[in-house]
Amino acid sequence: MFRKTRLSLAVSAAFSAGLVSVAPQVSAQQTLERVEITGSAIRRTEAEGALPVQTITREEISKSGVTSVQDLLLQVSAVATMGGTQSSEGAGLSTYGASTASLRGLGDNRTLVLVNGRRVANFGAADGVNLNNLPLAAIDRVEVLKDGASAIYGSDAIAGVINFILIKSYQGFEASATYGTPTQSGGGENTRLSLIGGYGDINKDRFNITAGFAWERQNNLWSKDRDFAKTGNVEPFLFSGATGTGNIEGAINTSATGSDGFRGVRQPGFGNSPGTGYGNPLAATNNCESINMYKDFFGTSRGYDFCAFDSAAFLNLIPDRETYGLSLNGAFKLNEAVEFFGDFIWSKSEVTFAIQPSPLRRSFMTTDSRFLDEDKVPALLLRPSNPNYSVAANYLNSIGQGALVGQDLAFTSRVFDFGFRTTQDESTQTRLVLGARGQVFKQDYEVAYAYNKNELKGSVTDGYFSQVDFADVVNAPGSDYNPWSLTQSAAMTSALAAAKYAGPTLESSVTSTVFDGKLGGTIAELPAGPLLYAAGASYSKDELDYSPSPALLSGDISGLGGASGAIKEDRTVTSLYGEIAVPIIKGLEATGAIRWDDYDDVGSKTTYKASVRYQPIQQLLLRAAYGTGFRAPSLSDLWTPQLLGSSAQFTDPVTGQTNLQVNELSGGNPNLKPETSTQTTIGFILQPVPEFSFGLDWFSIEIEDLIAQPSTQEVVSGNAAGNPAYAGLVQRTPTGDIEQTQAVFVNAGDAKVEGYDVQFNFAKTYDFGRLGASLFGTYYTKFDQTSPGGFESKKVATMVEADGNPVLDGDNGGVVLRWKHQLAFNYTRGPWGATLIQNFYTGYETGNRQWDGERHFVDSQSIWDLQFAYTGLKNATFRLGINNIFDTDPPIFVPVSNQFQAGYDATLYNPLARFVYLTASYKFF
Repeated sequence: MFRKTRLSLAVSAAFSAGLVSVAPQVSAQQTLERVEITGSAIRRTEAEGALPVQTITREEISKSGVTSVQDLLLQVSAVATMGGTQSSEGAGLSTYGASTASLRGLGDNRTLVLVNGRRVANFGAADGVNLNNLPLAAIDRVEVLKDGASAIYGSDAIAGVINFILIKSYQGFEASATYGTPTQSGGGENTRLSLIGGYGDINKDRFNITAGFAWERQNNLWSKDRDFAKTGNVEPFLFSGATGTGNIEGAINTSATGSDGFRGVRQPGFGNSPGTGYGNPLAATNNCESINMYKDFFGTSRGYDFCAFDSAAFLNLIPDRETYGLSLNGAFKLNEAVEFFGDFIWSKSEVTFAIQPSPLRRSFMTTDSRFLDEDKVPALLLRPSNPNYSVAANYLNSIGQGALVGQDLAFTSRVFDFGFRTTQDESTQTRLVLGARGQVFKQDYEVAYAYNKNELKGSVTDGYFSQVDFADVVNAPGSDYNPWSLTQSAAMTSALAAAKYAGPTLESSVTSTVFDGKLGGTIAELPAGPLLYAAGASYSKDELDYSPSPALLSGDISGLGGASGAIKEDRTVTSLYGEIAVPIIKGLEATGAIRWDDYDDVGSKTTYKASVRYQPIQQLLLRAAYGTGFRAPSLSDLWTPQLLGSSAQFTDPVTGQTNLQVNELSGGNPNLKPETSTQTTIGFILQPVPEFSFGLDWFSIEIEDLIAQPSTQEVVSGNAAGNPAYAGLVQRTPTGDIEQTQAVFVNAGDAKVEGYDVQFNFAKTYDFGRLGASLFGTYYTKFDQTSPGGFESKKVATMVEADGNPVLDGDNGGVVLRWKHQLAFNYTRGPWGATLIQNFYTGYETGNRQWDGERHFVDSQSIWDLQFAYTGLKNATFRLGINNIFDTDPPIFVPVSNQFQAGYDATLYNPLARFVYLTASYKFF
């Protein structure tokens, strides 16, 4: 379905048949318009250049049946799940409703996203562009450059570029509506409406204005409504051992202050997590289910049974999402030398996520500065005066721990008192470009001003509460709080209500202001063709204003991941670049580019690129490119305050404890330096007959001084092995339990990525209709990453190392698939059309099976989508489609990251399963 680069608009019709022409035949009367293709600043007419660019047209987007930009890009074989973010995996990851894309698995911060060839402001809460802010209905095509492009675009283009080209120069008015629903019950319905209208012909009327509006509503889907996701306990593959309720951690002397400064001294034998505590009275009597828990038969390290929580059973697989988008493109030709242009985008994405209630235990509460400031005990206490204390006393006596009876006891809780944690995140994107272009002295010029801003407002509406206020009520001398019941007394319920928090969590914005200009054209006519050039300069100012609410700033609101600090920083960047295309002999052209970027905070960087395009015969194109790239540390990389929060889950190789989660110091590093890279691509396109073409490109990317936050598991394992790179980053209690880890951003090692991109296209007209077929696939031969301590992680087709721990950066989720492709078949006859699409990926290794420790491999997956189209009514188009036509379930998945969903890989599988949709569009004039 998806094809490579495009011709100029004059020959774009040749592509609608599904065929990529290496060398189009042009009559003497035709004049091919020069256009700028992603990856080059030089305007040219060639159909295929020296760089691998895949183009997805508006028609192909319609045929795919996707409901969002995120879903569209997941079907591109060069887009890997590792390093990107999807809404469906957001629970527990503090994504604030963002969706991002990662080319080559190198991360959304190394994938440059453009709109109409210019940068888009990053998401307000993290690096990377939020794809939910790009209205799908406003997109004319998407150009995916699968090669580094820092010599043209500067920082962040190490893995490649995704350029969204908006609809412009439209004439008429068209309305389109889509409704889709899963065939399984439980939610997930999708409704979309789009309007596009334009007036004026730039060539005849000297102006055009095109406007669009898009609205979409996605209903949520709960885990309980899918058999493959309704539980995190699937024998023998996985179990969900999250913090439960009523597990006894140990005794605390509340009249003294500990060496850590907190009120309350833990007595000998205190368990640092439920797995090392004293178990649970309900587990001893097999009654964990009465409080929405289950008995964890693995027991504590002391041999006591405790209650664990199945976190997978209580969350949204897909959030509620509503998006609005307005787009405006305009051009006015003053004369042959001056044309004014502009484009505007305003979009808003509102995402509501509901997940399981918050956990509480002492280690989580020590990230809350209010406990220190107010000299209060950071633990939930069962005091001897509590009428429910006898339950604990009888239990402790029964297990031979009567010495604890009579002391204040700390216990864990899964706090159902306030309902499910519900977040609402509103992300607004505003983009304005104003400029002029034309010719001066027979050279093309363009100057422009661009303003980009992404604003984020985060809030919580249910399920959240103040840890200090909650503990005050539970720990009060007259408290009758019952850890072993979901129902509290009327007095306790009334007192707890005051601890609930509903309100803002974060207001953040990223603003970018850019002035740029470029000049290009023909230097001279050489025997082999014109000597072309382009040169330009830009000046930009980027601003980050990250403002947590007082609730988030203190870390006092349970379930928000600990304290978060404010950031208010800016930077300026001055850039110069030049590019030249030299025809050497007929069919052979060499291109060179160089760029200089100067950052006022991290210094300057010069990058270059050279490429060759050789077409010895009409049917064969050979191409190669080599270049350097860089990524400057982002403002958040540099200036995020280093604060104490909760770590990802990990395994301690010293004690053998699993599913641990402790306090972790994390944040930015003002001493970071830019990453650097080199990229190489070599390939060919062969078109032996007009109906068929085949292409193959080899790619290689090498990155040094990677900017990364080491995973908790990496830090713990490296420290346990005595690696000096991790010395001092793990703190243990006197009994050997891990109490705190440290993982700030560092220039962490390097990475090497190699593989092949494959494509073929076929299209031919027969008596019975027109048939077409296409395939785009990516095969990885290498993805090796080296840690600060010198450990090399081989990440192709695996999420884990040989010991079962996550690969480097694996805590972020996602995998680098060995092979991924999209295969499409098209058939048209008269007004009827049909498209059949296969999205396929090969299997990979994930976490070790948790019940028996055996290695686990996820099976290959093939999902088929089918669409029928009818255009027999004047000005109308109808599309009926079925995604996942066989209602294929996902393969069993054992998570190794901080991902709450269990049983399936949320980065690869759409939990809507079989999805039926109908689209109707009508062009009024």
